[in-house]
Amino acid sequence: MKRKISITNKAKESINHLKKVFSFPEESKGNYFSTYTENVYVGGRKALTEGKFHDMFMAGDGHELEDYIDKNGVLHLAHAKSIYSSSMLAYNFFYWVSPENPLILNGTTYDKVYFEVKFPVLSKNSNGSSNNRPSNMDVLLISDDCQTMFCVESKYTEHTHHQAAIFKDAYFKPSCYYKNNPYRTSFIKWALRYNERKNGYFAGIKQNISHIIGITNILHDADALAWFKANNPFIEPEVLAQINQNTEIIFTNLLYYRPEMGTDIYGDIHAEKKTYPYLLAEFLFDHLQNNLDEPLLLSRFITTYPELFAEIQSQMPNGLAEYLDNKYVLTNHT
Repeated sequence: MKRKISITNKAKESINHLKKVFSFPEESKGNYFSTYTENVYVGGRKALTEGKFHDMFMAGDGHELEDYIDKNGVLHLAHAKSIYSSSMLAYNFFYWVSPENPLILNGTTYDKVYFEVKFPVLSKNSNGSSNNRPSNMDVLLISDDCQTMFCVESKYTEHTHHQAAIFKDAYFKPSCYYKNNPYRTSFIKWALRYNERKNGYFAGIKQNISHIIGITNILHDADALAWFKANNPFIEPEVLAQINQNTEIIFTNLLYYRPEMGTDIYGDIHAEKKTYPYLLAEFLFDHLQNNLDEPLLLSRFITTYPELFAEIQSQMPNGLAEYLDNKYVLTNHT
């Protein structure tokens, strides 16, 4: 009988590999670089320390680039300094996409990349006030003709842990949604189904639901589309002008797993504790495909970093593919 590979143990292997490859300040307990630029490929550092990529991350909600003190007076180091940072993994993968260095994926040429892009989720809070809490997409690629958007939610190690899905009351009220989104009833059903479930990475399912609400909002509701254009100032006006309700949008969960895991990422169907890829696949097949008439949106719903790396490494700038493989282990090194 084939022995199942432990996802948690493989995640630990990847982190231990990073600790061997890089040196870390003693006070960080081996989990944080001194500066976030040390967590970034040398070719992408300047773009992240100045200019629009820096501003994109600073405008996000995740405290990515700056240390901060919480309301209890506790100091937290910038997330981008962490060896666990899924946003820096995504940044290293995509920062180079540009008109001079486009990315061709599934026959579509993408020549624009943005990070921490805001999508409108709910139009109102449960008390009736305006809701301005967006879902932040880790990566947004836009095609050269501005007719296709490729949305990426990046996960490095967080999805190997359990975390409950917690929905605010507004998710259960039809009046809180953008009125022209045709899937409001489904969203409420999903929120009710997954709320407070915790025996797995259900926080990721909640995040998926928010992202899908946001994406379908701008596809079906003019007010939501206007909100999207008004609240993403780092996307050039001439690009925003071409985004409309006929734009094709693809959404993917880009998950890190060691390449040798293969289909083991889905785990045992009979196990009480389901892996995150299993939960995503269940959500896709049991709910999304049966309720959303958006086939392209779901066409690459689950992708792993090693799979994507195999597809695009030949298009990366010189030295980047080697750096990524050495740092993150994206090909089988055995």
